[in-house]
Amino acid sequence: MKKKYKRIAAFLCTMLTVASVTLTEIPSGTFTVSASSSKLVAFPGAVGGGKYATGGRGGEVYHVTNLNDSGTGSLRDAVSKSGRIVVFDVSGTINLNSNIVCSSNITIAGQTAPGGSGVTLKNYKFGMGGDNIIVRYLSSRPGPDKATSSGNDAWGGAKGSNSVVDHCSLGWTTDEQWGLYSNNDHYTVQYSVIGPANSWGGHVKGVHGFGLMMGRSNLTFDHNLICHNVSRNFRGKVVGTETADFTNNIIYDWGYQTAYGTIGHVNYVNNTLKAGNSTASGYHYVQVSSDDKFKLYLNGNRILNKDGSYRNREDNNWAAISYNHSDKNRSNTESITPFTILSDNENISTALTCESAASSYDHVIKFAGNGITPDKRTAIDKQCAEETQNGTGSCSGTDPYSSSQSELNTYKIQCGVKYEYPSAVYSKEITDNDNDGMDDSWELARGLDPTDHEDYKGDYCGQGYMNIEYYINDLTVDSFPDGVVELSPSSSDTKYGAVMDTTAKYEITDNTNSSLLANTKTWRLEDCGNSYYRIISADDGRELSSGKQYKFVKHGSGYIIYTKSSDDIQCVDGNGTVWKLTVKAELVSSELFTEFTVLDSAHSSGWSIAKDLSAGALVFGDRDVVYTSIPDSLTGAEYLITACDSKLYDSDLATFRAGKDMTVYIALDNRVSARPVWLSNYTKTGMTIQNNNSVTFDIYQRDIKSGTIVTLGTNGQSSSCVNYTVFAKASVVPEEPEYPEIINIEYSEQYHQIRFTWKPVNGATNYAIAVYLAGKWRIQTQNIPSSSLNYTTPKNLTPGKTYKVAVAAKVNGEWTVNESVKHAITVTVR
Repeated sequence: MKKKYKRIAAFLCTMLTVASVTLTEIPSGTFTVSASSSKLVAFPGAVGGGKYATGGRGGEVYHVTNLNDSGTGSLRDAVSKSGRIVVFDVSGTINLNSNIVCSSNITIAGQTAPGGSGVTLKNYKFGMGGDNIIVRYLSSRPGPDKATSSGNDAWGGAKGSNSVVDHCSLGWTTDEQWGLYSNNDHYTVQYSVIGPANSWGGHVKGVHGFGLMMGRSNLTFDHNLICHNVSRNFRGKVVGTETADFTNNIIYDWGYQTAYGTIGHVNYVNNTLKAGNSTASGYHYVQVSSDDKFKLYLNGNRILNKDGSYRNREDNNWAAISYNHSDKNRSNTESITPFTILSDNENISTALTCESAASSYDHVIKFAGNGITPDKRTAIDKQCAEETQNGTGSCSGTDPYSSSQSELNTYKIQCGVKYEYPSAVYSKEITDNDNDGMDDSWELARGLDPTDHEDYKGDYCGQGYMNIEYYINDLTVDSFPDGVVELSPSSSDTKYGAVMDTTAKYEITDNTNSSLLANTKTWRLEDCGNSYYRIISADDGRELSSGKQYKFVKHGSGYIIYTKSSDDIQCVDGNGTVWKLTVKAELVSSELFTEFTVLDSAHSSGWSIAKDLSAGALVFGDRDVVYTSIPDSLTGAEYLITACDSKLYDSDLATFRAGKDMTVYIALDNRVSARPVWLSNYTKTGMTIQNNNSVTFDIYQRDIKSGTIVTLGTNGQSSSCVNYTVFAKASVVPEEPEYPEIINIEYSEQYHQIRFTWKPVNGATNYAIAVYLAGKWRIQTQNIPSSSLNYTTPKNLTPGKTYKVAVAAKVNGEWTVNESVKHAITVTVR
């Protein structure tokens, strides 16, 4: 007999028994309600262009267990593979030997680190080499030790679309603190500290410490503290007429420039600019250049002097816009309505929802930066908040003072500063016996099992997040203003029972005659939303729509069933019988057959799921019959052992959801005279299969996409035949062609050069640089040895000129040009 998944009679009839037993007999986290995650925000409090990022949702939990640069348990290893939620068992400073490059579909939960202020990266930057990334409570502060004369950034990368950066801290570099803008759309940076720059730290141009590059499109900077950067607070890189939100931010203590550059369409709303000790000029919101596409929706901003007095008020913002060309003015720059950032036709721009400049000023001072509470923020973040509030501090740098540099005096640069990095903490602050990333006490309070390593994957309260996400989101409740994040419900207000996507039957066995309906043992339930279920007798033939609505509420070791009044959607006094649930109505699943449900309850015990199809495998669960021959292409398949007597049932027999892209095969007795209608979209393969009673089955097939619900209909004939059977094999996913993926781009403004770094390709003997020129792809540089994974362009390229570039590899004598150009990037010379 082949391995079979355990059959649960209570499940197969979708039955739930209600009896007087102890609560501990209830499987943990069983009364969840399905919720669509298609419009689920990345986490409570996420806003703007990246608010619908999913990060590592659906993936595995990875523990960062050390502060090493690389290797197992390191942050570098954690983000090297897609589909992970990264938690931290340690905190402190990671001394990097090179840039960290984060893959796609990653959630970095720095809030889990001991001490509540994540980890800090030193020497090199954090790079977003993929898309759909959620990064929270992480500091990237490279410092001077590995800086070059052309400058370094604190945050960068080649991608970063559909991402959100929250409560992070970036600074202490001589170029941009945020340098990501080339190929990233729909992203958000929020509640983060950007600065101080290392404005006097060995850059070839002297005083040189910038805030951020803001681009490329459909992006949001909201509730950030941008402080102690001499210029570029921001420099626009918003292409064409694409949209950017710059809302509810503080820019404090700039030197000579706040915002300028390629601004596209910017919503500049309810920000506070506050001069500091280093501020010598640039008392404007934006300096607008001549491009006729550049437009501003400008509203509710203010400029404050160092002492907090007004320099420009919220109702007179256009008086603080400057123009560097005579052909631009308010009439051809102003938009009287906010620009939209659309996600599936929903406008997600923060210009519609942001708070006043005064309110956001208080909230940014209190909450921005890396820390799960204001007091737990890193020392530099708390320092920035205090200096901004008090009008103190100045731009700074690590090099000693030089009397030959007049700008040091102009901008009152504090010289010779020493950066202090967080100390290492190697002990957890939580008890997590099953190592699933969740505190045991948190799990117990929510009816989860602290000995079940796999229950982080569940969704105990049905909102669409994984259990691990509820946990890591709960840790952040005190790092936002009141009401932004609400704690996930504990077992005191969590429902228990079963998922109610469809009607299910329940059975009462203690004969106490529930007052829901008198003298009935079997009930039908339907999810009505808001934690209520409509319940009627299964015996009286009424429609579910005529039933009353009830809620299950925890009471002692059981549950009270409450009625819903017509004018109150909250729990009200009602029928007070206490019930206790004993059987989890859980959907049986395998890798390919998920959410498997038998609809023929009379013969449900004969159905089950099995694996590794081969000759000798059982055909039916209610007959002693086996297969004698199996086509080679079906050997090893997952399969459904059906009930032969289900051929008597005159309605659909079962349903399941496809766990992967796969091919479903139906083996139909060739004595059935007419193919059932539901098989009309299946193709007859010409293959057959036999059992030891000399029955031959014709095999039909259909390709099914992952997530599709498949309904198995009737056999179509009940006499002189047997029932059909079902097999499934996962679709073979063709390997994606390899190409050298560009993972980092560095710019030199001194020499007008660009440097590219790419991932290695297995078997490559050489690399080449391809550039799109005059309508054709042309190889500009070839025979780059396989040992080299970077290339620097010649000097003195034309500033402002844009190039489309790809990297090709030579593998087995063939170049990957065709695949490489599909992943080309666009760069602009600085």
